Amino acid sequence: MTLFNNEQKKNYYEVLGLAKNAEAAEIKRAYFGLVRKYQPDRFPEEFKEIRAAYETLSSQEKRAEYDAIGDLPASVAPLFHEAQRFDRFGRHGKAAELYRGILKSHPELDNVREEYAWSLRNDDKTGKAVEVWEELCRRQPGNSHYARELTGTYLDRGWIKKALAEARRAVSLDRTSIDNWSSLIACAVMNINKTQEAWDEAQALSLEALKAVKNIKTGEWKKIHLYAYAFITSGLKKKDIARGHLRELVRLTREGGRESREEGRQALEEILRFVPVEGLAFFYSELKELADLLPDMHNKQFRLKLSDIRLYFDAENLVKKNFHEIFRDLFRILLSDIVEDEEALEVMAIECYLLDNRDIFFPQMRRLKAEFPDLYALYDSFFNEALRSRNPEKMLFQRSKKLAKLNRKYGFHDIHDKEDIPEQQPIRRDEPKVGRNDPCPCGSGKKYKRCCGA
Repeated sequence: MTLFNNEQKKNYYEVLGLAKNAEAAEIKRAYFGLVRKYQPDRFPEEFKEIRAAYETLSSQEKRAEYDAIGDLPASVAPLFHEAQRFDRFGRHGKAAELYRGILKSHPELDNVREEYAWSLRNDDKTGKAVEVWEELCRRQPGNSHYARELTGTYLDRGWIKKALAEARRAVSLDRTSIDNWSSLIACAVMNINKTQEAWDEAQALSLEALKAVKNIKTGEWKKIHLYAYAFITSGLKKKDIARGHLRELVRLTREGGRESREEGRQALEEILRFVPVEGLAFFYSELKELADLLPDMHNKQFRLKLSDIRLYFDAENLVKKNFHEIFRDLFRILLSDIVEDEEALEVMAIECYLLDNRDIFFPQMRRLKAEFPDLYALYDSFFNEALRSRNPEKMLFQRSKKLAKLNRKYGFHDIHDKEDIPEQQPIRRDEPKVGRNDPCPCGSGKKYKRCCGA
């Protein structure tokens, strides 16, 4: 006896004994449990149904298509399948035309209207997509999923205020949805650089969201974004609290499956987008651990960002490694974009200070080259010249002269309180100057250029 009569339409969720919102792990667990009960050699028909259900629901694309079909009329199903095929191949405009045609004859099919909205959004027709999502929200005002999708489409249009209002409505409809909270805080984070009030609001919402979903264990990996937003909105002032959020993010990414790694990648993208690189230096260890969990982080762009964070991290730790703080100050300037004349002069003043105290700093430059080669490489042109020069006094004199000239030009005085550059005395010759065509002083009678000056 099969699980379903042949005349019945097979519901794959019922075949596996699952709810429609079942997680991937639940689907896998239910499948293997039923396979042990309905072995293929003894129950071939039942096994075929179980296998078909599992193959459909375990595939994200197939499951989405299966969920969207629902109870479509037989006359509509072929057109719907064709529209889905167009969507899969990126022909979203053609898919939208088919969905629109279906809705003309069957305007009651909200699942088709939802697919229509997605096709419009993917085809960059966000204005029309907004209209369709708004229609869905009017038809089903208690559906928080539709409210959340409308929020995302508002963001596509750059309508932050509308998106915030709709995201709040989605949360009010379902406060236990991690996705709803993530959508709301994403809207708030888009506003954080505008006013202090917006920053405080985003921070408060992040903490409220973590509290609201604290006891939810199903799909816990979805909390990754919430911890990312909590880290971003912490302002990094309370480093222990910020580090705690980041460690939870790393833990959830590590303990989850493919979905958690994808969420972790998106979370790291958001962090790198909103937090300055220098602010992330204190959390390099946690960020490195997170990046190592994500295969996509081998992407050159992300690796370069992570490398920059490591350089800031190393620079901040130089003093702990018994380097003079002047090196930390130098690298702070070098790692930022030097656009101000005063910062460029600051670097030159530091060069003078290092050269004037070479007995102290030259051994530290050699240590820097051995222990922190990447930092050394940031300014190796100066370090190499200083270490190899046979006349560092000349280097100091040249830079001191140039520094004084630029100070006068830009009106800067005493721009670095550490330098104590000695006054340079003019060079005086003990003997009179001899021109190249003058008689040679040795008395040979030849021109100087052909005798001692040759």
